[in-house]
Amino acid sequence: MASSEKRQDSRLPVLWTGTITTDDDHSFPCDVRDVSHAGTLISCDAEFDMGERLLLEIEGLGEFAVEIKWKGSDQLGLMILAGPDLVLKKFTEGAGSDISKQPSGVAGDPLAN
Repeated sequence: MASSEKRQDSRLPVLWTGTITTDDDHSFPCDVRDVSHAGTLISCDAEFDMGERLLLEIEGLGEFAVEIKWKGSDQLGLMILAGPDLVLKKFTEGAGSDISKQPSGVAGDPLAN
């Protein structure tokens, strides 16, 4: 099965500012590159271990508990464990095909159509 076939949901490109915080309260700036229903791709210069659990704060959206699922050069694939809205994709749907450069909240229930 090709890797593209393994994905359960699509990813939407974004360029958001964030901060990753470790269990021992060390914080590192990061760029959020894409979001999906269950995860996100970030770029960060810091070194982390596979499976490490972190706190991802996305400017304008809030904090999300995440776990590192894969690593590559300066990019990390994160699975969202908990946060104010597990469906981050709802925040990007208004961006259309353009890259969202700033998250914008969804009025009312973010899961409503």
